[in-house]
Amino acid sequence: MRVVHRRKVIFSNQPHFFIFKNMLHKLILICCLLLSSVKGIDSHKVRHGSLDGFVEGQVVHIVNSQKIYGKMEPYQTIIREKLKPGSARYNFLMRQCTTLYKATLGKSGLSLIVEFDGVNKKLHKTEDVTQKLISLL
Repeated sequence: MRVVHRRKVIFSNQPHFFIFKNMLHKLILICCLLLSSVKGIDSHKVRHGSLDGFVEGQVVHIVNSQKIYGKMEPYQTIIREKLKPGSARYNFLMRQCTTLYKATLGKSGLSLIVEFDGVNKKLHKTEDVTQKLISLL
């Protein structure tokens, strides 16, 4: 493919053309992500619910997932038996933990739960629900 630019013929198989094209795609992606995200909440740290229905001023429930996993029986078995990550038994028990964790978040009845370090506490009111979720295990 030929592209004419300022009296120069640039072929699309030249490296600088691909670098520019790649940078443009990344810039568009970043702009879309910034426009679609809620300010002060990291969408990658949402553990339950969706940011789509979030209303400014709503309380954001925060959780410390490591504390919850630490109280689970399958996780305590991993610690007791000193299982190595990647072993079949370790993977089986971690899948059990994850299933239990997701079920517990669902039983909580809360609309939005975010990891404790995924919310800017200066912008949003927060409530820690870690102990409540541990009691639901």
